[in-house]
Amino acid sequence: MKILSRALLFVLLVFSVQHLFIAYVPAMIFAIAKQRKPQPMNTVITAGKTDASLRKVVLPNPDFIYSACFYDLSNSDLIITGELADSTQYCSLSFYDDNVQPYYVRNNLQGFKSKFILRLSSVNRVQRTLRAKTKQGAVLMRILVTDSAQMANAKRIQQLFKVSEVPQND
Repeated sequence: MKILSRALLFVLLVFSVQHLFIAYVPAMIFAIAKQRKPQPMNTVITAGKTDASLRKVVLPNPDFIYSACFYDLSNSDLIITGELADSTQYCSLSFYDDNVQPYYVRNNLQGFKSKFILRLSSVNRVQRTLRAKTKQGAVLMRILVTDSAQMANAKRIQQLFKVSEVPQND
């Protein structure tokens, strides 16, 4: 009986630790990432080709270059504009909530138009608006780069990725 109660206590302890880990670690990762960025919220951050020394992206893939924007929709909506690469070069735009959980992903292999304009809002809106799961989060653009021609195109696409604030009542 004593062994059974200790085993049950151990299982409850493991379950509790696992639950706490799942519930709180993503929010801590998001908070740390926000503090490590030099730009203000709602500003696009662009990075060059990654290597092992780049730690702003967790486990960066050296075949991609990244652009990111940590957003805050507390006082405004965002208009996100840009262009995805053509089908010869993979490119994706991913939206994450404040628990680092993706809630919307668009890539150039899914039949979307290459040029995009998205309105990101935390309030209910009409059509053509992407509803954010949380008021704060991140948008991440990944562009595959395998040669110098793709690098030139990726840099051009990075420069087209823009974020601008608009009033929520527009």
